[in-house]
Amino acid sequence: MAPTYHIITFAPIQDFITKSRKLRDLYGSSYILSFLSWIICLAAKNQGCEIISPARINVTQGMPNQIVLRGELSADQISIIEQTFNQAWTCLVNSCREWIEKHIQTSQDSQGNTIKWDYNFWKRDWQLWANYSWEFFHASGKPGESITQARQKLNQVKYARNWTGINWQGESSTLSGSDAIAYPLLGHNLNSRHDNYQPQKQAVRSFYHSLSQLLGESFIDPREELSIPELTKRLITHEEIRNSLIEHLNQLNLVNLEADAIQQLKQDLNPDSFGELNRHNPTENYWTGWFQGDGDNAGKYFQKLAQLDARLEQEQLTQFSTKMRDWGKQLYEKQEEYLPPKGRIIYAGGDDFFGVLYHPYKQISPRRCLDWLAGFKSQIWHHPEPKEITPSVGFVWAGSQVPQRDILQHCHLAEQAAKKTGRDRIAFRILFNSGNYMEWVCPWWLLDTQELTSLLPRFSLSLQQQKPGRDRDTLKNLINSYQDREQGDNWTHFYQDIATLQSRHAFNNQTIDIALALIEIYFGSDWKTIFANPQNWWNLYDEYELPTFTGILGDPKQFNPNYQENPSMREALNSDPKVIDTFNQWLINLANLGFYLTDDHESISKPKIPVSHPD
Repeated sequence: MAPTYHIITFAPIQDFITKSRKLRDLYGSSYILSFLSWIICLAAKNQGCEIISPARINVTQGMPNQIVLRGELSADQISIIEQTFNQAWTCLVNSCREWIEKHIQTSQDSQGNTIKWDYNFWKRDWQLWANYSWEFFHASGKPGESITQARQKLNQVKYARNWTGINWQGESSTLSGSDAIAYPLLGHNLNSRHDNYQPQKQAVRSFYHSLSQLLGESFIDPREELSIPELTKRLITHEEIRNSLIEHLNQLNLVNLEADAIQQLKQDLNPDSFGELNRHNPTENYWTGWFQGDGDNAGKYFQKLAQLDARLEQEQLTQFSTKMRDWGKQLYEKQEEYLPPKGRIIYAGGDDFFGVLYHPYKQISPRRCLDWLAGFKSQIWHHPEPKEITPSVGFVWAGSQVPQRDILQHCHLAEQAAKKTGRDRIAFRILFNSGNYMEWVCPWWLLDTQELTSLLPRFSLSLQQQKPGRDRDTLKNLINSYQDREQGDNWTHFYQDIATLQSRHAFNNQTIDIALALIEIYFGSDWKTIFANPQNWWNLYDEYELPTFTGILGDPKQFNPNYQENPSMREALNSDPKVIDTFNQWLINLANLGFYLTDDHESISKPKIPVSHPD
């Protein structure tokens, strides 16, 4: 009998993760998404379905949010899966609310008066979030149709969305901007124009002070103002609340929770303290490296699998899922094997990951971070076995005074910059205490020696380096190829030359001659040859739109959305003033960031300061 495939997913995903102020929120939001996907898998299994993807459903963390099933599912059975999903989320939300109501019955205001809380007002808002946080999507193929055909039907279902937004009253959360602050009097006056702002503000502050006293500032800062979903992300990692969640799940008998699954939940919802990642201390202000990334073009890879027959497509999808799930699990569980002397993976699920590079008691050098990232694709991503997709990563080198919520947002934006430029690359950001930042984006092969070596035949280089001290018959990565005029590695000279030329308006959108001359002076004639060839500027793709080569400037459609690969359009693209200007700016950004990223000192508390500080 021909197989029948089903696809299930839910939304919103990205918005739920990005609205995070602290690492605990980021961890909590990532885990909640994994938990809900896990619930779907268990519920589908209870209905007699085979889980095709994700693989390894006994590993709760890092579950992808698109579930591929094989088997017969009636409309009633699909409804049961959806109900289980909704009830699990309700259990999670109620566990947080009930714990607060039980443990914080009174607070002290700023005058020392006792406030006795009445929680009847806020129950409606919690119930709204329990009922309307997620939209559940499902599509079924016909017997004999492929997984890809079922996915196409799911996309059609998602176009006809039926999601209910939640209105709010009163003051908004300081992060979300559109969600009311979660405190006991939320919803007490539906006409917010008649609210008395100052007493309300004092009540909020008193409530969060009580929360902070009870949980500790590592959970809640008394000055914070969180919405219900933000508070849920924060509280779900508390021991009593996760125990309450497990108790609720067991009481409702939603899914079969075996002893191993319960132990896994307890372990996952008990992350190590994030306190040591607060890099500001009274004596030293430590800069820290933060990175976030995920795989590229998984959807296009799945489209490629659609060319196979249904059985092979299923096998390849399961193998892909297994490989990515195992990689994420290894990265998270064996961090000491993957990271520099000290670092932390906050989460790693499949092809999605977030981590921090630091020393616990001193300044880690940005150069150490750069060297680790340079080999990320070949030594981390493709270890222990090659992956079918490439990674894009955003790296943020952040000052000690930058709030975590800003760092997390910049990590997301840096990752998006790597994606939007053309994928298969890394975006570096220097984030100063003032909030100003600089950015440089480059493909992996410019940094990764193994990647670069595999591309040397393409470049047709003589490999006869002209600068003294350079090895013959080799080509170092771009950063390691740097030499100043004294044959040293002081990036100040490059930085100052760029600044001087900029002040004289030497760079324009008509020529890259000055940029190429600087590349030859500081990086050698071979690198000039590579950069001077426009064939190395642009991504190349196969018939499935998967990249076969990652260009320096990336995707041509950044500059011409209607671009098609042919000689006339390529010639027009290469001479486009916007492209010339982007090439020049790319080199300027390299000079600015290279100055910081190549600092190799670990005993200082902040990077050296250039002649002209961008702050």
